Amino acid sequence: MKKVDRRILKTRKAIIAAYLSLLEEKNMHAVSVSDITERADINRATFYAHYEDKQYLQEQIIQEILDDLEEAIEIDESGEKSAEFSLTMLHEIFQRMFENIYIHKDFYAVMLGEHGPSVFAEKLQDIIQTYTKKGLNVVHGDGINLIVAEDIYLSYVTSAQLGIIHYWRKHQFKQSPAFMAEQLLLLYKLGGATVADYKE
Repeated sequence: MKKVDRRILKTRKAIIAAYLSLLEEKNMHAVSVSDITERADINRATFYAHYEDKQYLQEQIIQEILDDLEEAIEIDESGEKSAEFSLTMLHEIFQRMFENIYIHKDFYAVMLGEHGPSVFAEKLQDIIQTYTKKGLNVVHGDGINLIVAEDIYLSYVTSAQLGIIHYWRKHQFKQSPAFMAEQLLLLYKLGGATVADYKE
């Protein structure tokens, strides 16, 4: 694989950092290419040498981050792994998910913040739902038969995971990835009613 020139990487890093810092102040529609180039201390020609426009810039950085997340939480759906899929494996997946988010916490802080594009949260939710469904497929194969409707289950647990990620961001990622993974596993394992100690 051909290595990318360090100067190119440095310029791209400056452009991305400038864009993210601007999104902390205003939404994407209010951010101009001139704003980005001024913040990154580059000229417009340099920006356009790397990105077609600000929309393409946003799409590229979102794709890179989410591709990295998907790689971190990949589930082996092969038959020989199905018997081994357990709460322990689920815990490991949660751990990898939170570790990956923590590595990119500055990105998530902006993208899930006040001015972050809604498309990012939507894509993140889609990924969580896709991999939750993969987990069901590994455990149940083609015969998924839950005590609640499958679509409702997927919506519930996906929203719960996304909600916990939002909670973590709002608290400046103060808790460790290990702590967050353990908390999510307990909610999965015990359910909301048991955790809250509701009586019949």
